Amino acid sequence: MAFRDIGLGNISLADFSSENLVFVDKTPYIQKLEKLKSGAVVFLRPRRFGKTLFANILQSYYDKSRAASFDESFRGTWIHDHRTPLASSFYCLRFDFSLVPSSPSQISDGLTGALITGLTDFSMCYPSIGLPRERLNPELYDSPVKLLLAFINNFKFSAGPDARLFLIIDEYDHFANDVLSSDRDAFRELTSTAAGHEGLIKNFYACIKSFSGNTPPSAPIAMVFLTGVSAVSLDSVTSGFNIATNISSDAEFNAMAGFTHQELSEVVDETVDFSLLDGITKEQVMEVMERRYDGYTFSQYADERIFCPDMCLSFLRSLIKTHTIPKKLAGINSGMDADRLGGMLRLAVQGARDSIGQAIFRKESVAADIPDTLNLNQTGSFNQDQTVLLLAYLGFLTIDPDASNKSEILYWRCPNEVCYRTFVDCEANSIGFRRSHRLDLSGVTERGDIMPLVEETAQRIAGIPASAFSGFNERCLQIVFYYTAMDGNDGSLHPELECDTGDRGRADLFIRNMRSGGRQFLLELKYLSEAKGTEAAVKSKLSEAKEQLARYREAPNFKDVKNLDCWAIVFVNKEPKAVEKLPDVESDIT
Repeated sequence: MAFRDIGLGNISLADFSSENLVFVDKTPYIQKLEKLKSGAVVFLRPRRFGKTLFANILQSYYDKSRAASFDESFRGTWIHDHRTPLASSFYCLRFDFSLVPSSPSQISDGLTGALITGLTDFSMCYPSIGLPRERLNPELYDSPVKLLLAFINNFKFSAGPDARLFLIIDEYDHFANDVLSSDRDAFRELTSTAAGHEGLIKNFYACIKSFSGNTPPSAPIAMVFLTGVSAVSLDSVTSGFNIATNISSDAEFNAMAGFTHQELSEVVDETVDFSLLDGITKEQVMEVMERRYDGYTFSQYADERIFCPDMCLSFLRSLIKTHTIPKKLAGINSGMDADRLGGMLRLAVQGARDSIGQAIFRKESVAADIPDTLNLNQTGSFNQDQTVLLLAYLGFLTIDPDASNKSEILYWRCPNEVCYRTFVDCEANSIGFRRSHRLDLSGVTERGDIMPLVEETAQRIAGIPASAFSGFNERCLQIVFYYTAMDGNDGSLHPELECDTGDRGRADLFIRNMRSGGRQFLLELKYLSEAKGTEAAVKSKLSEAKEQLARYREAPNFKDVKNLDCWAIVFVNKEPKAVEKLPDVESDIT
């Protein structure tokens, strides 16, 4: 069998056949989109879900200039044998806003530059109806709207009364989301709809709306397709672009971006030669990817969960290259995602932030209805429903159909290990905790002695800034323990936070010792503030922790775990006041 290669990044449709890259066919959705009979469609998905590739497929399908290469581009796809009458019938204009800078002072020039790039490509395909070279100078225009108006007026005059445009805007909100997470006032300025003070985004989409419709030549834009992450920007400028159909939560389009289980299974079959991987099976690979990158459901009525495709492809590329299952989680990079998550959480009222944070940390579902709007210009901060939807757009939460279908209220959960780790990173950042990677925890891995871990954790807690320590609690204690175990210099300790023990509750921390025959650790952690940390309170907390551990180790998750040590640990302020190991089960019997 000839295996295909894996392509990542901004890959065009033509690259898949010319470079023998694995391809997941999403072209049946072209026909589904046409059946909507909508002149403007908004499709929102988290980053790294393949939206840009789908936008490229639409451009290749509808653009007149690509009609001659249609067979070459689409041979082997579903749409090649089900071609619609609208194929190759539009002048396609595409803008990519993913590189527009998020600094408020640079956005106007950045948008103009993105328009210049798109209009230059268009003019090269259609030199007789595009803007001439001398008019593609950004210095001629004091706003993106002026440039767009210049193009549309020229198009109407040059292309004739029946000419129709298909406008594709990829990552329409990329820069706006970064502004939103870092500078709320700047976002309001950007999207303001106040009379005499209309914002940049509002004016831009109002211009597109004014030239959209079914009556050329006054409305030459026949179709608009927008990809993005969140509805916040559009909701904040509703009067500027209220003609669009948002298909993001329609069950019919649940898998338009991302991989289904069947699609990912076929990708693995086409790319991975397991004869070269010593002892690694397809079942193992699928199980790891399910845990790390699966779990997205974009409609409560959808019948399957979706994988993040870019993360899965990164995983498979590393697997093929190294012949080992990657340890590093794709998507966790330099705290960037954690910082963005923290910025978004700061938009929520305190009660909503605490409630959502607790649910995510405990791996529980959180109830929230879909709000009518996410318009930040109408509210100072977001309530729980708005915050949950915002986090869902960004990919940190997803619909929990199992819980939602049993209730009139929607329930949302953290989809996978990558999102959970990002949230934990965000929580660590919020208390000023910073990781280290040169810890000597050999006593834990080699002798099963828990004290080196406890002592190192105490030292790290002592280093947390006083300004952040005022909010320190039991959840924070778990996070510091988690990262301290993870930062051991030999990589033998693999901690798991908030481990579900079934009907017996949740254990705070389970640490796998990857050394053959090494001790495993089940920890129950308790925290008391200095004011409440009396001797009696410590004794009570220790007793409570030991009772919980006795139940947990009999649960199905842990009953058959070999060499399991159960430790009850109580911290008061920054110091461990009680550390006690439960007797082994064998000792109890004796």
